[in-house]
Amino acid sequence: MKALFLATTTLLLAASAHAADPYVGINLATPGEANFSINGRNVGNDNHPRAVKLYAGLQFTPDWAAELGYGAFGSWHATDPVPGSSAQARLASSVVYLAARGSTPLGESFALFGRLGVAVNRLKASDSLGHSDRESFVRPLFGGGLEWKLAPQLSATVEYNHYGSRSGDGGRFTQQKAEVGLAFKF
Repeated sequence: MKALFLATTTLLLAASAHAADPYVGINLATPGEANFSINGRNVGNDNHPRAVKLYAGLQFTPDWAAELGYGAFGSWHATDPVPGSSAQARLASSVVYLAARGSTPLGESFALFGRLGVAVNRLKASDSLGHSDRESFVRPLFGGGLEWKLAPQLSATVEYNHYGSRSGDGGRFTQQKAEVGLAFKF
């Protein structure tokens, strides 16, 4: 994680020495679903957490940018449906990513864009029995979407991003999101 931070900081400082236009954005993302194994039963989550992504980037050319982002994708909760049972489970996820973003205009107001990079996914699980576990895994990131220029400095985006997945212990976790948001250029 420290190496990713150092590489990102170095890249952003080096890039700022050249002519680059900064931008920031905020996206609302689909929360996704989680299934838990509680007392040997497969149980769906009780809630639909809010999922948000914040990002900042440097636009080097009209077609290419470098981007750093953080997604707080919420916590899923589940309760054992058996009457009298108080067993509960919780899973929280987040992501930090560094990516290159390429775009191509579709007229004056619209552009298609793609994103390719690396994502550090973080998971935190706990249950009512006092067990807890944290896990981080690094995976390739890919995604893309459509940008609509609302004003010279403001754009709306619709996009899909796949932040990675992992398998193990009889389960699979996939971090993929459909997102809508706003980007502000300086």
